Amino acid sequence: MIVPSEPPPLPWKFRTAPERLLLVLAVSAAILALVFVFISHYAHMPWVCAWRGMTGIPCAGCGGTRAAVLLIRGDWWQALVLNPGVVLGAAALIGAALYSAAVIFFRLEPWRPRLQGWRWWLAAAVAVNWLYLLAVSQP
Repeated sequence: MIVPSEPPPLPWKFRTAPERLLLVLAVSAAILALVFVFISHYAHMPWVCAWRGMTGIPCAGCGGTRAAVLLIRGDWWQALVLNPGVVLGAAALIGAALYSAAVIFFRLEPWRPRLQGWRWWLAAAVAVNWLYLLAVSQP
């Protein structure tokens, strides 16, 4: 009887394709965010949330630009109080970029966790952040 063998592993270049894509997206998002924050900060343009302007209720990202400016200035606590989702999202983005860079540049074996229901966890995190913003918003 012939025992089926495991298929040969994919070449390293193909095994790390998700990490390369993640690194490009993380760096691109960071650059776009920095450009947006610097333009909004130095142009002294008042960015008004259209949702809050129409309804009086803060959106899920209200205060995100101000929180990003505070992060860049190094005022982590004020940024966390203003919009925790932006601070945690920035930390996740930095962590993902560092992981991807380590896998690519040090030729490490990629880690593939089995995350069941991650979309629900992400939706719950956005909802909790929005509830926080609703609770601390001033009319």
